[in-house]
Amino acid sequence: MKQVTHRAAGMLLAAAGLICGAASNTCSAEERSRATRIHATGWGITLAVDGSGFYNDFADFAFGDPALHADYRISPYKRAVRAFLEDKNSCVYPKSIAVIRRTHMARGGNAFIESDAMLRSPVRIFSAADTPVITRTEDLAGLRLAFALGSKLPESIGRDDVRFVPVADEADKAKLLYTGTVDAVVANMPDAFFVFDSLGRDLPRYDPAYSPFPEPKIRVFCHDTAENRVFISALNARINAVVTSGEASAFLSRAGLTPGRYLPRPQP
Repeated sequence: MKQVTHRAAGMLLAAAGLICGAASNTCSAEERSRATRIHATGWGITLAVDGSGFYNDFADFAFGDPALHADYRISPYKRAVRAFLEDKNSCVYPKSIAVIRRTHMARGGNAFIESDAMLRSPVRIFSAADTPVITRTEDLAGLRLAFALGSKLPESIGRDDVRFVPVADEADKAKLLYTGTVDAVVANMPDAFFVFDSLGRDLPRYDPAYSPFPEPKIRVFCHDTAENRVFISALNARINAVVTSGEASAFLSRAGLTPGRYLPRPQP
């Protein structure tokens, strides 16, 4: 099986001072104070708190532009979300208004803005070797279904005949599937590709035409401030430039992915 090699921890923090990090010496205190704070939600090997993983590499690529000064701070998922909600001038990555509304993460009268879509992140249900491929929600009846702890998947599925198994780590979730502890797991792509690959396993069977809810988009989600509007405008220009130039396609190809499956829109 083809193994995907991620960059060493901390590489994303070395983008010539354009991306500051909590453990980085590349930005002065003054530069950090002027940068847009982005709280990255660490959750496992694809966005690890040590700076490794696909989504950290993608952040390095996406924010690595002279027009963007991002104070990129990675912390465990719940801590990052809490920091974002308390830090009224900040942003959170990767999140979107659609996800925030579905999970009821933010309540009250706060106003928010988001970037254009940076990547598509299809949700798939993967089946254990002795479980039929799931092609519709009704197929989940009576099954043990693993999902990410803290997500609102049970509410989204809306069935009381499914045995939901919350799991805190994406690698542990994958292991539950191929050991037969659960019948199926819910996971985003390309996340599942990297997780199963890291464990030396092929991607399990799934129906590419079925998803339990609308396809999420990877975005940066911010409190609505004048400074953040400037940042989002510059980020949107960066997203458009790397998609239309082919840079985004090349980045995904280097990561071992098929670009057309994940680009936010078709390239011209």
